Amino acid sequence: MMRQFRNKIFVLLIIPLALMLAEPKIINVGDKAKSITLFRLNDHTYFRTKDLLGKKHIVISFFATWCGPCTKELPYLIQLSEELSEDDFEFVLIDLKEKQDKVQSYVDKMKIPFQIILDKYGRTFESYGGESLPLVVVIDKDGMISYYHTGYVDGDEIILKKHLESL
Repeated sequence: MMRQFRNKIFVLLIIPLALMLAEPKIINVGDKAKSITLFRLNDHTYFRTKDLLGKKHIVISFFATWCGPCTKELPYLIQLSEELSEDDFEFVLIDLKEKQDKVQSYVDKMKIPFQIILDKYGRTFESYGGESLPLVVVIDKDGMISYYHTGYVDGDEIILKKHLESL
């Protein structure tokens, strides 16, 4: 009898805890950005957002090679990176859970001019509340999230451009 009671109490305590931990992380514009430290695709050195804080705004797009909307968004990100000052902006693509050779082949084919970072296990994507791709996050020079957008439809690039020009 006592054992059944303990099992019921255990279940009643564990279920709410598991549900709390399983909830997606909620990220809002104005939140302090989580630090990112991941390997670069090209030279396997670390990319660290903390190295850019106070120097540049960081435009991050979480993507995957199989993601149609990511591929559609990419030319606009490249165009924005060419139009905006390299002194003020750092554009970064963070690949989600793919093998390096597949990502490298995609980067070569698409002629991507900015840094490619590997989120091998998807932990950084999850820590940014990621649920679908692409996910664009802008971290301002002060380390705050100034823009957060999931998905891509025609016209999103105009909104992003206006935001970046306002920084």
